[in-house]
Amino acid sequence: MEAFEVRQLTPEQVRGVYRRHILHDFPANERKPLSAILRALERNEYICFGAFREEQLLAYAYVVVLREECPLYLFDYLAVCRGLRSRSIGSGFLRALMSGPLRDAGCVLLEIDDPDYAENADERALRLRRERFYLRNGLRHTGVTALVFHVHYRIMELPVCPPHSIREASAIYRRLYHAIMPEWVYRSMVEVTPE
Repeated sequence: MEAFEVRQLTPEQVRGVYRRHILHDFPANERKPLSAILRALERNEYICFGAFREEQLLAYAYVVVLREECPLYLFDYLAVCRGLRSRSIGSGFLRALMSGPLRDAGCVLLEIDDPDYAENADERALRLRRERFYLRNGLRHTGVTALVFHVHYRIMELPVCPPHSIREASAIYRRLYHAIMPEWVYRSMVEVTPE
């Protein structure tokens, strides 16, 4: 595995990673506007990390945060940069985040594209491969599913604290989304099961 350092991204780096990577790494229906991310950063509801080897960005994570006694986190974007995948950077980055900046968490959730809603066999295989990656790295299924802006997700939990029940995970997931979007948007664009 390649050695790297985890750093919190500056607002300028957040802009640069969004334009150079997120726009290419995530489909349009899964991307928030950059302006929404920057507003959430200003409100202290968002935090962004990068894995760096010297000044080269290897991977990045954009994370929603609800700051409480034990903070609650939801990965919004997590990816290894193109051309650097399949080198165990993603696994190392997850471990570094869990043992570093996210170690004080009350819960850390992550959305994966639901393989049951893939448009074709190739897309389903890709989604299942991503799911296996997270399972290999210790994440667990919460049993929660969601439909957010017309995209179906399965919700997983990082092993930074004792596992939450399906009801607890659902409540935490809903609270995180309530924290970052107006109520009318939440009501019209977010469905969580179980409620």
